[in-house]
Amino acid sequence: MTTHSHAKPAGTPTWIDLMTPDTDAARTFYQAVFGWEYDIGGPEFGGYTTARLGKRTTAGMVDNQPGAPPMSAAWTLYFATDNIEADVAHAVKLGAKVLSPAMAVGEFGSMATCEDPTGAAFSFWQAGQHVGSQVTEEPGSAAWYELFSSNAKQARDFYMALLGATTDPMPGGMEYYVLKHGEQELGGITQIEASWGDFHPQWITYFAVANTDETVAVVTKLGGKVMGPIDDSPFGRMVTLMDPSGATFKVVQAPTD
Repeated sequence: MTTHSHAKPAGTPTWIDLMTPDTDAARTFYQAVFGWEYDIGGPEFGGYTTARLGKRTTAGMVDNQPGAPPMSAAWTLYFATDNIEADVAHAVKLGAKVLSPAMAVGEFGSMATCEDPTGAAFSFWQAGQHVGSQVTEEPGSAAWYELFSSNAKQARDFYMALLGATTDPMPGGMEYYVLKHGEQELGGITQIEASWGDFHPQWITYFAVANTDETVAVVTKLGGKVMGPIDDSPFGRMVTLMDPSGATFKVVQAPTD
């Protein structure tokens, strides 16, 4: 369990949010799955929902915006920045596309969304009053972030340059790279396999849970889907899930000693 009371260092994951066609339904679903409580912003913030575990912020939710191009429901990962304009320009120089240019969100901070050279969306957050997720690695909060890329080596090189990170390959023959700042692990990058069919490049969040099997039962009861077998790994008992709107996420139960 980690609690964060200050803005996170530049180049590290800081926030996640869900773009969804129905925030009311999403709030009901994730409250049952993760025990979240909510603060709902006013019209000036598009009714943006902030999810909490107790008093600590953990994630956001927002409706597809009127007039915007139709988008699939998806979770988005934000990286912390101390200079959002410079980091967006750097991303573009490295081959990214700007999907939403840098904009201030009241006194909370500033955000921008880009698409990396392999087609996966990600965002930047420059903290003001909102420091990002105040809790991670606790049941109901983010525990890990993983990029599924159509070109893992290209993505590795892009994020290393963008975030000032190094990478370690995972042993065992699987094409998987762990992004790091020193000894701090930021997230993983893995290759999309042709056998997966039409799987769009994307960052996927792992949420910590107390019991993976019980979580799966709640998700399926509420109209979500299980996207593969439950896997007992050295990192915990994990599974890929899809919420009723089509957003993919994973859950992981920490291994027992």
